[in-house]
This record gives sequence, C-alpha cells and structure tokens, in this order.
Amino acid sequence: MSASKQTIAFFGATGGCACAALAAALRNGHTCTALARTPDKLRNMLTTTHLIPATTLDSQLTIHAGDVKDSSAVQKVLTLPSNPSVLVDTILFGVGSTPALQWSIMQPVTLTDPTLCEVGMSTVLSTLSCLTESGVSTTAYGKKPFIITISTTGISDGKRDVPYLLYPLYHWLLQVPHVDKKKAEQLLVNDKGANSRDFVIIRPTLLTDGAARGLGKVRVGWEWGVRKETQEKELGPALGWTVGRTDVGEFIFREVVVKGGWEGKCVTLTY
Repeated sequence: MSASKQTIAFFGATGGCACAALAAALRNGHTCTALARTPDKLRNMLTTTHLIPATTLDSQLTIHAGDVKDSSAVQKVLTLPSNPSVLVDTILFGVGSTPALQWSIMQPVTLTDPTLCEVGMSTVLSTLSCLTESGVSTTAYGKKPFIITISTTGISDGKRDVPYLLYPLYHWLLQVPHVDKKKAEQLLVNDKGANSRDFVIIRPTLLTDGAARGLGKVRVGWEWGVRKETQEKELGPALGWTVGRTDVGEFIFREVVVKGGWEGKCVTLTY
C-alpha cells in the first residue's frame, strides 16, 4: 500500500510468522486487530517473546476472542476498532492447524483440523462479501482491503520450489497439511478481486524457530498467482531448506505491507 500508517487485521496471530509480523507492525505504530481463541496467550507472546510493551498493546491492538470459522467473530476483526463502518486496510491470514500422527502408511501425518485453512479463508472472504452487502465495503482510503496469506512451498503449479531431497517429506509426510494450504490459496486466487483489491501468497520453506538472521540472509523467489501474457517475467522460486519464522514475519511486514510491489505474486522465502 504505502509507508503510511495502516490498520491491519491478523488471523492466526499466535502462529510464529504472523505473530512476528504483528509485532513488527506494532513497533512501527500501526493499528492492529487480531482474532485469537485465547487473547491472553497472544498478549503474552507479544510481551515476552517479542518484547512489545503492554502500553503499546493497549493503545494499538484490539484482540477479539473467537474462532476463524465464526463469521460474527471474523467480522469484528475486519473493521476499524474506532469505526465499524470502515474496513481494515490489510488482512494477514496466518491460520494453521496442529499436526497430528495417525496410523497410516500413505498419510502418517494429519492435522487436528484438516480443513482449517480452507474453511477459515472461505469465512474471511464470505464475511467481507456480507459486509459489502450491508454497506461496509471499503477502507478509510476508499479501497478494498489487501490480503496476504501465509502458505508453504511444495504446492506450486509452476516450477519446482523445494530441493529433491525434501520431496518425500513434502509429498508423503506433509500431504494433508499441504492440501489444506493449497485449497486456501485457490480460494483467494479464485476470488478475483471480488472482496480484495489484490493479494500476495507467502510460501516459506521448512519453518524454524530461534533468533532472526535478518532479511539480508533471506533469499526470495516468486511466480505469478494468476498468469497473463502481459505480466513481468517470473523470477522463479528460491530453492532452500529452512527459513526462520521471525524473518518471515519481518519480510511480510517490511517488504509486503510497507514497501509493496509483490501484488499478485506467490513469494517463496528461504535461507
């Protein structure tokens, strides 16, 4: 969008990448809303892990308790805390379910909620549509919101975006989580601007915890989410093994939310 202060909505804010992006936004003076099943958990993560002062949370962050499958809860997050007749400028969808083992040779890893990303994205888009029908259709700048979703490598329809040695992990162990991420991506792409002015899909490789290495260590590649003849030539995915959650969150905030220029792209991140 621009370097001006925005209102940013966060779904899945207790996840490592989204929480790091939220912390970066708060440090830089943006007004934020977030949906959390347990608001105290999110506040604790921000104050202890990311060292955000409680006074900053009180003045810049509004946390709504609820589930991403509940349209009434989602609606509260999508509008300005000070004016429910205006939509937030940017939406970050970082929802993800918890992995779980199961007795299956074909699919040994599943999720506690195998359709959470798909249903969550569907709920966000349908809630935006309902808000539009009720007369709440634009941001304070007179535009539709901008949507960013955190997905994964290994589900590209274009060029290979993971090293060959990761194929067994991605296409066997992580099949169920990746199906859910792919369906969420497709919903956003197929929305075709009905409920947003544009989108960016972030596809980090295997995520790690720990101290940030800095954006200078992050390698970036990209391909179009929707391919057209007149577009800029794709850079192609960046191939790598791991990337840190904190650096992914920082990239999302600094490069996508503030700087811009990634609209319509599927962006791969790795060290």
